[in-house]
Amino acid sequence: MNEVLLELKNIHKAFGKNKIHQGVSLTLHKGESLGLLGGSGTGKSALLRSIIGLERIDQGEIIFKGERIDHLPENKLTPYRIRISYSFQSGALFDSINVFENIAYPLFEHTIFSYAQIKDRVAEMLKLIDLSGKEELMPSDLSGGMQKRVGMARAMILNPEIILYDEPTAGLDPANTLNVVELMQRLKEKGLASIFVTHDIPSAIMLCDRIVVLHEGKIIFNDTPQKFQNSEDPVVRTFIMSSKD
Repeated sequence: MNEVLLELKNIHKAFGKNKIHQGVSLTLHKGESLGLLGGSGTGKSALLRSIIGLERIDQGEIIFKGERIDHLPENKLTPYRIRISYSFQSGALFDSINVFENIAYPLFEHTIFSYAQIKDRVAEMLKLIDLSGKEELMPSDLSGGMQKRVGMARAMILNPEIILYDEPTAGLDPANTLNVVELMQRLKEKGLASIFVTHDIPSAIMLCDRIVVLHEGKIIFNDTPQKFQNSEDPVVRTFIMSSKD
């Protein structure tokens, strides 16, 4: 098995009286894609946010490449947020700047690249997401699927080791869903590890090496897509059957 990049150990998290994580533990290996499934309100996105410190866990440990990061103060998290990137559900583009400026933003903020180097790097990313020549378009000019791909390009621009996908196919038609999943597959082929939070069971099965199911604060399933599809667990079966509706 490849090296472990990320470990979550006995994670507990509550919002008021709502205990959303009650001892969640999992690992993510180099180059691995992990699909994280669960019903609405089970804390899938909160788990992603906790990994990069946007939420603070109540108990447990988050370890990246042997270094514990959950207890770090905000001003110490930036290096880890470069290496563990977050792709927001909406794309989260800046409305007032164009595609080039959106994708280039992390390079301007975190590198000393020249403008020519940044321009070349953005051009590479636009080619990867099949949007070459769209640098000058504004977010309002883009379809929902295109906005998500631009958001993913921005998340990728600093060459992270892990990308956290928060519902990247939500609200997309089948053609745009396929475009996004194919992009995720290309990134996986480049050796990128990922956690894919989704309700899109077919895409998770297509893309992921392992499927994890979160239910009532705990992980109740953690195995291959094949074993997920063949599981007799009644909760897991509800996800499988819902994907066939």
